[in-house]
Amino acid sequence: MATKVEAAKLATSSGVSVIIADGREPDILARIDKGEDVGTFFPAQAGKMESRKRWMLSGLASKGSVVVDKGAAVALREQNKSLLPAGVIKVGGDFERGDVVDILDEKGEHIGCGISNYSSVDMAVIKGAHSNNILSLLSHEYGDEVIHRNNMVVL
Repeated sequence: MATKVEAAKLATSSGVSVIIADGREPDILARIDKGEDVGTFFPAQAGKMESRKRWMLSGLASKGSVVVDKGAAVALREQNKSLLPAGVIKVGGDFERGDVVDILDEKGEHIGCGISNYSSVDMAVIKGAHSNNILSLLSHEYGDEVIHRNNMVVL
């Protein structure tokens, strides 16, 4: 049942309503279609947030985390900025470029989440560094930001 509820959580966070019902019941789909009150209904989450950001916020796709300093936390929360490597103080988990990661402040509070431009291995090397140094530190780069604002949800 836990996996069914997790699947419902993912679907509802993407804007889809879900009903979990006993598939052994006769004509269960037809009964649901007619509006009969069977099973457990999970309504789609309200709001106009795009599906991709809802999916990120669900937490089901998170592969790791980054801890940011106070300055980065303010830039993310109050100034709608992207996350730069200079603001990262700690990297947790094993993730690849393109994976969703949680963004935490120094106290461990969840600031938000986003799609990482760098793997956990790369981010461990560039954390705390100025964006201009990414290429020299890694010998490749995928942009100045470790998480671009367009690929981020801040709570």
